[in-house]
Amino acid sequence: MTLPLIPYPSTSAALEQPMLRQLGPNLYLLMFRLMKLVPAKFIIDQALARGKLPPGGLVMETSSGTFALGLAIVCCERGLPFVIFSDPIVDRGLRRQLELLGGEVCIIEQPAAVGGFQQARLDALDARLAAAPGAFWSRQYSNPDNARAYAEPADQLRAALGDRLTLVGTVGSGGSTGGMAARLRATGAACRLVGVDTFHSVLFGQPDGPRLLRGLGNSLLPPNVDHAAYDEIHWVSAEAGFNATRHLMQAEAVFAGPTTGAAHLVARWHAAAHPDETVVFVGADEGHRYLATVYDRDWLAAAGLRPDAPLPAQPVAAPRPAAAGGDWACFAWNRRSLREVADPA
Repeated sequence: MTLPLIPYPSTSAALEQPMLRQLGPNLYLLMFRLMKLVPAKFIIDQALARGKLPPGGLVMETSSGTFALGLAIVCCERGLPFVIFSDPIVDRGLRRQLELLGGEVCIIEQPAAVGGFQQARLDALDARLAAAPGAFWSRQYSNPDNARAYAEPADQLRAALGDRLTLVGTVGSGGSTGGMAARLRATGAACRLVGVDTFHSVLFGQPDGPRLLRGLGNSLLPPNVDHAAYDEIHWVSAEAGFNATRHLMQAEAVFAGPTTGAAHLVARWHAAAHPDETVVFVGADEGHRYLATVYDRDWLAAAGLRPDAPLPAQPVAAPRPAAAGGDWACFAWNRRSLREVADPA
């Protein structure tokens, strides 16, 4: 069957549409080419509509990943100058794309004593914002429009797969998984939400520390993370996440980034353990940015990781979040606040 071509009016309109792929009897992948473009576009357009961002106004954000690229594409299309505050982890290819799209990229070289590079980037952004009255900070970590942006993908998912879904996805800013689950539940769907984090991320009660698996997790606690939305939390190591990403490519020809691989590891196990559930995991971006890292065996070995290590078969249940460790751990969060989990009494 020949499908009709859709004449999209812009690059952002084409990129924001996800693909739904079935990978098993009850396992589906909701795959975006550039998922963070969805909230970036919604945030900017809402700010323009409300008058919080004037036409031609300056946009600022702190990011070392795909939100920066999504924001850059939207700002290019809307004729808006923008500044991205990042750190040395940002890859050269992404930095060059941001600059070609007309942006200024400020690299913060030293981490803050508390909060690491993320806090240092925020401090630099605050200083620049004070010197640029009228500039708009998109605030991906605290702007509620981040989560609201995912209403349309949630509606598309419900229309395709029905009213009973288990949604699995990584958590960074708290927008995508929390936003889709909130929309599904608000429109009458029964949605079980499984969040995927990495070790040494503070989002769900782990102590802060260095993290090689990026694109999920955080050294700060974003206001957009609605802890009470999650039924279960999993923590995945860098080695397990990277190898799961490579496995997804080799087994299913899905060329994706490491957050998608980490989510697939969890979703595949959950779907097998719960054959009566319809399990959907979220893919955030394609794998092009990771060819020299996640998909490079020499880079993995140099980082002290084993590219041929078998994938862990199942998670280890942790008695509490701070005690979670190993390659893959899980905890029954049961839609509680962070305070309720930390102090169950």
